[in-house]
Amino acid sequence: MVMPDGESPCISAAVGDMDVIAKLLSAEYWRFKGKDDQNWTEGVGGIEVTVSRNESDKPPDIVIAPDGIRDLTVQSEYLRNRLPEYQAAALEVANRVLRYFRFELLTPGVRWISSWEQSLYTPTWYDAAGKALTGGTWIYVAQPVPGLHGELGAKKLSRNELPDLQAFVTNPTEPSLVTSLLSDAQTAWFEGSLRRAALELAICTEVLVKRHFFAKATPAGAAFDYLEDKARVSVRVIELIDAVAEMAFGESYRKSNPYNYLLIDHLLRCRNKIAHRGELSFRDDAGNIVIADAPMVESWWHAVFHLKQWLESL
Repeated sequence: MVMPDGESPCISAAVGDMDVIAKLLSAEYWRFKGKDDQNWTEGVGGIEVTVSRNESDKPPDIVIAPDGIRDLTVQSEYLRNRLPEYQAAALEVANRVLRYFRFELLTPGVRWISSWEQSLYTPTWYDAAGKALTGGTWIYVAQPVPGLHGELGAKKLSRNELPDLQAFVTNPTEPSLVTSLLSDAQTAWFEGSLRRAALELAICTEVLVKRHFFAKATPAGAAFDYLEDKARVSVRVIELIDAVAEMAFGESYRKSNPYNYLLIDHLLRCRNKIAHRGELSFRDDAGNIVIADAPMVESWWHAVFHLKQWLESL
């Protein structure tokens, strides 16, 4: 950003009944000024978010025990119960700012703040007079950790994996394109970018299926590449893993895994709707419009992962 020295721009917004102010903090370690520039160009080192709301009841006072020890239990409970709403408002406005940088200013490498960001769980609380509430930081919250419960294939490192970890660090390998796409889709899902997750999964499905059927080192692969380059061939993935797979490998994914096959079919239909209209939806076999939500996209991820394993077993 280009600002006069000492100036930190502030942006305000209302989120429900919350008043939110986001202040852009310059990165003191990075600044640049050309000979014809009036102001410094500075990096944005952080976003300070202030969220306020008129509460119906004021925070309870700290209890002082006879021995002089302060009991923060009641006050901490009061603040902890209100924390999720304040967190949600702060997260929403901070990510709006980041979306502006990424999509309007075309700033590269911008990533959204996640709901498990540590700073969201260590706020400083103030009263209406601007006085810091004593004991406001005495709130211990176990923030969510992505993949903690095994969502989208996430695993915990145990002693059993240590030899594999050591071997990988000693001789690292680049992930395959399919593995990278699955990982990107997983990251998008955890960030709440469901459309991007669905697109990554659809691309992953196309790549893993067509590469399995039309490997470059085979005559079939060479023929497919030639016909595709000439725009003479168009093969649907859903057909390849059904009738074509049964003829080539003696097993149809639709017949052996009907549930996952249907999920793959819905994923590819949704991909088309995203590409054509930008909508995270599809029509089922009955012609009904289905809006895809997070659990549905999660089921698509598992279906694609299962399809990968099935193809590798053929």
